[in-house]
Amino acid sequence: MCRCLKRNGFYVDIVFLVNFIISFTLAFLISWTVTFYIRKWAIAKRMLDKPNERSSHKRITPLGGGVAIVVSWYLCVVLLAIFCPEMMPVRLFAALLPGILLALVGIRDDVKQMSPWTRLIVQLVSVGLSLFILGGVNEIDFGTFTWNCPVVINLLVFLLLVWFVNLFNFYDGIDGNLGSEAIAISLMSVMLIPNSPLILFVACVGGFLVWNWQKAKIFMGDAGSTFIGFVFGVFAVYFQDWPSDGSHMPIPLILWVLICIVAIFDTTFTLLRRIVYKENVLKPHKNQLFQRLVLSGFSHQQTVFVQQGMNLIVAAGVWFVFHNKEYMLPVVLGFVAFFCVYAYWVERRYPFVRQNKVEE
Repeated sequence: MCRCLKRNGFYVDIVFLVNFIISFTLAFLISWTVTFYIRKWAIAKRMLDKPNERSSHKRITPLGGGVAIVVSWYLCVVLLAIFCPEMMPVRLFAALLPGILLALVGIRDDVKQMSPWTRLIVQLVSVGLSLFILGGVNEIDFGTFTWNCPVVINLLVFLLLVWFVNLFNFYDGIDGNLGSEAIAISLMSVMLIPNSPLILFVACVGGFLVWNWQKAKIFMGDAGSTFIGFVFGVFAVYFQDWPSDGSHMPIPLILWVLICIVAIFDTTFTLLRRIVYKENVLKPHKNQLFQRLVLSGFSHQQTVFVQQGMNLIVAAGVWFVFHNKEYMLPVVLGFVAFFCVYAYWVERRYPFVRQNKVEE
């Protein structure tokens, strides 16, 4: 039986609290330690990212740090499934497993670059398996109305999850950026989901982030960046159909879009602009909004702080919408307008540079 401490009318489960602190600390330390050894291995095997005209860094840096996130996260997932199944139900556990395939291909790509089409096929398979395990999505709640068209919805959700995998990969362009964003998104989800497993994801990413902070001693690589997008996509679909029992409510997909909007807007806005300019979107570039902030004179650290400052504003909006769902669409559209203003500010500081035009 759990021992409890009564203080100011609240019961604090001492056993749960101690177990949580131990689990969080161990996840952080495992991630930190694995990153340390991966860095040594990457240097020995010459698995290095060399600066070029499209890079935002100026020195040769080891790759593959995302492996630490993957390893520590799956250790947490397995232990939660065994010892705390209410935090890691069987269906969620099973839906997260295809991410292993995605991570393995990411590692292979970090060692030796693979064809974008091969990577895309693996992404399609991984996302498809997870969506099948989760049972798909039958409806989308927009706050004031619900859209019911399962065939079309599942096709759109499938494409959205594939985009999630890739957009977080594109968002990994400067020191500490994607790691900080992943932590911010995880913490925002914890505001809405009691006992969210993503609180341990914070520790898994945090252990790596210590090594990735400016000036980065190791980069995440595709093994970690695509995996992060996959994890958030799985949680978004799972908690969309979370049964309401009075103690918690489902989290609409639109609300998950709002939670991730800093990364979504930056990457989607940049991609659409490159398409309009007929650029080769498979070629690397330096036109992400956060990259142009760095080019305008901001340090990597300052740019990350700008992103996280916006996340604080987003968190307030997420909390408001979760408790006032009738305002969901107006708030989301308001944030889109806010980020359009942000994009204009960045454009004034450092204009978009057209490059890599597709040959006609």
